[in-house]
Amino acid sequence: MSQKMAEIVAVFATLIGIGATIFLPFVYQSRHLFRDSDIQVINLTGVNSAGTWTEEEVNGWNYWRRDFAAARPVLNVGRTARFRLKSADVIHTFYAPALGVGPVQVYPGHVVEFEVRPAQRGVFQYYCTTVCGMPHFGMRGEIVVQREGEAVTTGSLPTSGKYWLEPPPPANANLVERGQWLFHQKGCFTCHGPEGRGGVSNWNYVKGTVPALNALAERLMLFDREDVKVIVEQMESGKNLNSLVASPPVARFNVFLAQYRSVRDLIRKGSTPGKKDPHGPVPPLEMPTWDQRLSEVEIDAVIAYLLTLQP
Repeated sequence: MSQKMAEIVAVFATLIGIGATIFLPFVYQSRHLFRDSDIQVINLTGVNSAGTWTEEEVNGWNYWRRDFAAARPVLNVGRTARFRLKSADVIHTFYAPALGVGPVQVYPGHVVEFEVRPAQRGVFQYYCTTVCGMPHFGMRGEIVVQREGEAVTTGSLPTSGKYWLEPPPPANANLVERGQWLFHQKGCFTCHGPEGRGGVSNWNYVKGTVPALNALAERLMLFDREDVKVIVEQMESGKNLNSLVASPPVARFNVFLAQYRSVRDLIRKGSTPGKKDPHGPVPPLEMPTWDQRLSEVEIDAVIAYLLTLQP
């Protein structure tokens, strides 16, 4: 090959290299953009002050509004959805076990992304599983998966955790009234149901739903309304029930006392729900520890309230 020909080949090679440098990234980006054009993007922000995950924009100007709408994303079967999670305040954990998502920890100032491609239609619950403050138990919602063009189903969950903002009970409220207020204000009803009636589903929990509490009196061996009244009056008076062993106020008092101590310990220390499928996801709803959030008197107030719910 002559020197002249070699120079021409070198020039062409250089031009081809420059063209590849310019053109190939464009091709890659075009393919990337084309691929992403069919991806649905869901932006969620965890807001502790409102007790919710929301799709609304949250910033320093509106953070304290406390009226952000709870997110209820609607996805399509077979279409990829990219979730972009942020926290407006503290550490939150996003968990949607029925969709195989999480738990995903979300730190303030960071964005966490993951993708979901749902294969079947339905309504799937999501949760915050880090106790992030007073309205934590309201940070739950639903993800709707449907076929494209279907009508969106209506929701069945509370729209926010603002229940904790309700005014305190009257100063002259009795023990049962204070217990009723605490049961609502602390968010106990979000897991155990209104008035402790239960029925709240807990994914992969061995019992299926969170236990009801409106039959607590029977579990504590109080089968008569009069017995419940006597025990509540003793608690209202401020007496230590352990001191009544010598002269028991009701029949089977020793059995009741053992069960009562067990319930108090459960409230103080919390418990982890058993898994129906040992290899499946952790049930999202668990009993947290309340020993730093409720005083001994407040625990008794909640128990007294639950005892009065016995049918």
